[in-house]
Amino acid sequence: MDTHRASLFKRVDAISRIQVETNALRSQFRLHERYKDLESIERGFRIQRQLKTYLDELEPFGQDEQTYIQSLRHQNESISSLYKRMTYVHSTPKLSVNRLNSHNYLLDRLDTTLLSMSEESFRLEHRALANAQQYMQQKAAIIQSVLLSLAILIAIATFLTLRLFRRRLEQIETGIQELAQGNTSCRIEAEHSDEIGSLAVHFNEMTEQLEHSTVSIDQLKTEVNKRTSELQKQKHTLKRLAEQDSLTGLSNRSLFMRNLDLTIQRCRDHQTLAAIFFIDLDKFKQINDSLGHSTGDAVLVEMANRFNKTLRRSDLLARIGGDEFTVIIDQLYQQDDAAELARKLIASLEVPYEYDGHTLYLNASIGISIYPNDGSEAIELIKNADTAMYQAKQTGGNCFNFYSKGMNQHALTWLELEGDLREALKLKQLSIYYQPQFDISSHQLVGVEALVRWHHPKQGLITPDKFIPLAEEKGLIQQLGTQVLEQACQQVKIWLDQGATDLLLAVNISAKQLEHQQLPQQIQNVLKKTGYPPQLLELEITESCVLNDPEEAIQQLNQLKHHGLRLALDDFGTGYSSLSYLKRLPLTKLKIDKSFVEGLNEESDDYSICQAIIALGNSLKLTVIAEGVEQQDQVDMLKAEGCSQVQGYLFGKPMTANEFEQEYLRLNSRCTVEEH
Repeated sequence: MDTHRASLFKRVDAISRIQVETNALRSQFRLHERYKDLESIERGFRIQRQLKTYLDELEPFGQDEQTYIQSLRHQNESISSLYKRMTYVHSTPKLSVNRLNSHNYLLDRLDTTLLSMSEESFRLEHRALANAQQYMQQKAAIIQSVLLSLAILIAIATFLTLRLFRRRLEQIETGIQELAQGNTSCRIEAEHSDEIGSLAVHFNEMTEQLEHSTVSIDQLKTEVNKRTSELQKQKHTLKRLAEQDSLTGLSNRSLFMRNLDLTIQRCRDHQTLAAIFFIDLDKFKQINDSLGHSTGDAVLVEMANRFNKTLRRSDLLARIGGDEFTVIIDQLYQQDDAAELARKLIASLEVPYEYDGHTLYLNASIGISIYPNDGSEAIELIKNADTAMYQAKQTGGNCFNFYSKGMNQHALTWLELEGDLREALKLKQLSIYYQPQFDISSHQLVGVEALVRWHHPKQGLITPDKFIPLAEEKGLIQQLGTQVLEQACQQVKIWLDQGATDLLLAVNISAKQLEHQQLPQQIQNVLKKTGYPPQLLELEITESCVLNDPEEAIQQLNQLKHHGLRLALDDFGTGYSSLSYLKRLPLTKLKIDKSFVEGLNEESDDYSICQAIIALGNSLKLTVIAEGVEQQDQVDMLKAEGCSQVQGYLFGKPMTANEFEQEYLRLNSRCTVEEH
């Protein structure tokens, strides 16, 4: 009997472990839903395999437990299959709209399967507890049967030997009463070998067995009540997890989808409009990577609070994963109402957020789709709102966009281009063109600017203004920048070794690259690998690199200057840089933007601007170079004002390494060009 009881409680403990692993699996799913990382999928895989071990080791008790266990094993296998497909989607570099939809479909399937699995494990534990209760009742019935048998024996013995053995029978009666009250330590003297003595021996053996039993009836009742209470709490927690985002307390994806389906049905019945907002925080990955997940989580909570204060009570705000929020605007009378609400949501983020000593400036991009104009089904409306949000991000962010039918094709083209760019970087298919830079007085070749080009196998030449923003948005700019720098350094190092003395190499650095803390180390690694002298490498940055975070930019640039590199400010005059920051930048060169050079004549505003830039550069003891020079009179005016260097089609267009070498390099001598 004790062995049976121990088996029951061992099974209950095993089922509790299964519930713990199931909850851990749901937690990893929520982490993946928040951060969309491959690591959370791999951790989920490990938990799923441990859960499979527990399920395989669990021995069912009865047909009902067998059914629940088989169901859990089947669902666990489904989880494994879904995680394998999710890993495939994440590890495939070339994305498409279909695979993006597959990712969202897999998220929904995982959410549904994990929820069903948790419910099934609760049913299994409930059944196991019921079996334990049934055992408790059976044990109580056995004890009662034993007591009844003893009572009958006592009655018979009393009838036969009442006068001779009254005292001994009283001892037995007392023992039975104590046993009935739960005292299993009572014993009866058994000094005689007659029938009553034998009865006392059997009574003592029975009470000894009961005393050494591992679990008493009261303990069994207490354990069952405790497990039942825990089960009720877990059911409550499961219901909350099934409908609520654990970080912000908002509705989660599952509840949002159910409400959206109800909203669509209501609008269909009453012929009314509804709007769906898809909201994404701009530069959230940068906050997460630089300040940590705790800061990122605090930002998401702050966003949820500000949005909640802005929205109406009738609107439903949900967080469906990561930094993605959605809103259902049910009572919508006209499209302009949605636009006005979107403006208010963006305005709610204008006040900087102070957290842990950091001042964070929050911006969001919003995409809007309208029912029934932009779709009649929930998935279609969400996808179109997501597409509109993506377009808002591409225009600079911190704005909203309504969906239009042409967006899907644009989004598909953008996705395909991203996949092609990843493939081009993987195979190192990007090429470097070189444009010469000359001293304006001596006409000597003093430097060369490296310019990246992408010859797409189907679309032909794609200019940097199209694929550089794509690389920045998709987190590919570090890889692209490193490839360009390494390839250019390798080529110019060959020319230096062949006699092109002191040929300066200029390479552009984007704002996204400068934000990366490891940029100085990455550049050092390239210089070490290629053997290129740091004093002949000039990094060109734009004013926007400095404007985003001046203090951080100045710190990064000082590190680069400390390593012996030269620094040039590209496209000077086109931005809004402050002179107070300019004098603090460790620059060696100012570059006049070609837009000022193109309209250069003595009576134009462009002439006055060029004149001021040259005077500013000379006063700060900086080399001044003008780009986009195409006419001799431009050279003459720039030279008269004190400009040091020039580059442009008048002196040479961007060209391949072979073309540049044949046209401009003469081994063992400095190259000059004749005055045009």
